[in-house]
Amino acid sequence: MDVSNLYYTIQKKYSHKLNYRAYYDFVKDLGEIQQAIAYGAQMNDEAKGFITCLRDIGFIPKYKEPKEFHDGTIKANWDVGITVDIIQMIDKLDMVVLGSADGDFASLIEHIQGRGVVTVVLACNISHELHNIGAQCIEIPESLLEKKRHE
Repeated sequence: MDVSNLYYTIQKKYSHKLNYRAYYDFVKDLGEIQQAIAYGAQMNDEAKGFITCLRDIGFIPKYKEPKEFHDGTIKANWDVGITVDIIQMIDKLDMVVLGSADGDFASLIEHIQGRGVVTVVLACNISHELHNIGAQCIEIPESLLEKKRHE
């Protein structure tokens, strides 16, 4: 899962946060999980507690320092890292669940499907590119979001 992609797309659609345990359990209902990797970014140790929570749930967290660009945007793009990890594991898998709505993954999904591996995209506001290549696309339902706390 691309933590940043899920965070921003869920915020845009629901103004809520993802319940990562509920997400993990949803994926577990699809089949046995070989590896659940959460890709993200952190500056200094700001996400240390969150990363510990992800690890406790069952995710393997992979985090890196984001890069700052000339226009002031800050990004930690994991597209290549996610792609390489999946390609390295592809012979051991019968299904890949991708937690990203990013259309840049269309070529990866076509490759995965060409190898006979079922691909499920479990994300929010999934791009047209991913819908159009025949992957099973599941929009994150509200049941996978954190409940709003009453003040």
